[in-house]
Amino acid sequence: MKTIFKIIIGVCILFIGFSCDETNDNISGGLINTEDFTIEAPIVVKKRDTLGFLKGSSNKGEVTFSLISQTPENSVVLGLRYGEIIVESPEFFNSDITDEVNLVIEVKKQQETKISNVTILRNLNDPDGDGIENSLDSDPNSPCLPMQDENYTGYNLYNSIWRDADCDQDGISNIDELTNGTNPYFDESSIGDTDGDGLKDDVDPDPNNPCLPEQFIGYQGFGAENDVWAAADCNGNGISNGDEVTAGRSPYPFPDIPCNDIFNFELENYARELRTVDSNNGEGVTIGVVGEECGTIFFTGGGIFNQGCFNDDVRIPFYFEPADQTSSNGRVFVELTEYSCLAEDRMSSRNFTVEGLGTYAGASRTVELTYIITQLDDDIPDDERVTTGTLIIRPL
Repeated sequence: MKTIFKIIIGVCILFIGFSCDETNDNISGGLINTEDFTIEAPIVVKKRDTLGFLKGSSNKGEVTFSLISQTPENSVVLGLRYGEIIVESPEFFNSDITDEVNLVIEVKKQQETKISNVTILRNLNDPDGDGIENSLDSDPNSPCLPMQDENYTGYNLYNSIWRDADCDQDGISNIDELTNGTNPYFDESSIGDTDGDGLKDDVDPDPNNPCLPEQFIGYQGFGAENDVWAAADCNGNGISNGDEVTAGRSPYPFPDIPCNDIFNFELENYARELRTVDSNNGEGVTIGVVGEECGTIFFTGGGIFNQGCFNDDVRIPFYFEPADQTSSNGRVFVELTEYSCLAEDRMSSRNFTVEGLGTYAGASRTVELTYIITQLDDDIPDDERVTTGTLIIRPL
């Protein structure tokens, strides 16, 4: 009995030994499964889209995938562990640069490797590039049919037919719209500017307020013909925008920064004795006085227009408006101003109004004003009342 028992134990030990040897053989020999295959891309491919997954497995667990080569280069990238095929250059899948992308993939587990060849075919079922497959497209040869709403983005921006089309019929091609940052499915020119401030209603924070957003002197984007804008008073000086423009002045205020910073020169350059040269009356001298309001300088004294005035209390305010905030040059205005001119006898006087428009050069302290002077006294014939001329004010 003992002998039989020993024989049974010996057989079991041998059986277990053979089983272990067989298991070790299976572990030491890795088996990788993979295959060559073909994918058809979607009709519109975008960057970072997933086109599919590589095929591969091993009896030892998960495999890894490496991209050995691709044609064209930089068409895709791979997700390392799970074999995700991710678009890198969508133009290769959306245009006629090529009809297929070819990948050579290494499938690996430990020291075991196999090669898989993958072909990705360009989808040719949308010749007009509108993003609608032929079988569903009401007009497969028209990139603008079926009509889409303004939020549509399913088009193929690499398709030459779609690029050259004009789906919103505004005279600008689809691709030029994208390049310009406008919508190829919406005609932006149809958006109005209710308040005339130069901003379309869709981007204007207050489409009914012509003075919002706030603009400053030098802004020219307004629509002067707009009644809402013309009736407003954006600089708050009591003169409507329309009247300001008619007078040649800006309807916008100075920005809230120091006055000398606005003018890019020292206003005090004019606060001194200056020579006047008048086209009608010859030369004289005036004194400049800086006003309290930014940009206003008073030119004083009877010699300003060289009319032979013998009183020094003549004060004509000149309003300076810079061309922009970085310029030392600009325009100058004289609003309708009344003044008296004392005669040589120091007893009689004559009364005038003056208004004008001109230019200044801040660095050289030079002003050139085209003016209209009107004499107000009743004893002056009508044909002698109005005088036009040019006044130049410059350093002595």
